[in-house]
Amino acid sequence: MNRISIGLTFSAALLLSQPALAGAKDDITISDRAFSTLSVARGSNAAFLAYLAEDGRIFGTGSEPPIFGKAEAAKRFQTSGNGDPRLNILSWVPDDAEASADGTFGYSDGHWLFEGAPDLKGTRLRLTGHYVTVWRKVGGHWKVVADMGTVDPKPEK
Repeated sequence: MNRISIGLTFSAALLLSQPALAGAKDDITISDRAFSTLSVARGSNAAFLAYLAEDGRIFGTGSEPPIFGKAEAAKRFQTSGNGDPRLNILSWVPDDAEASADGTFGYSDGHWLFEGAPDLKGTRLRLTGHYVTVWRKVGGHWKVVADMGTVDPKPEK
């Protein structure tokens, strides 16, 4: 095979792979948005249990240790007050997503917003930050393999 044939073959393969990559990338973004929508509707705990892979990991922004696996998440969430959407709302919006060449692995990242329960004066705690979620396709569905967030600094007064 000469260089021109190799170049054309490589270019054709690259062009043909782009829709698959774009499809997986779009699917990750759609899954991430659905994950956030479920968090707002049913609470963050329910959303994480629905989307977390069996071996998924959650690295929070607070002082709690990481969660390793869906079973540990279910146990930890039993005593967590953050999962009730009537009191606390966690939502996020993906800014970007990428997918592996085979369309089975990827990540999304973006901005999150946490609004806590109103205090006695009716004021809600409001925190924002950035997150990255690693996704793996399991049984035809995108599942969270790892999730991590950072908290934005409080604005100076």
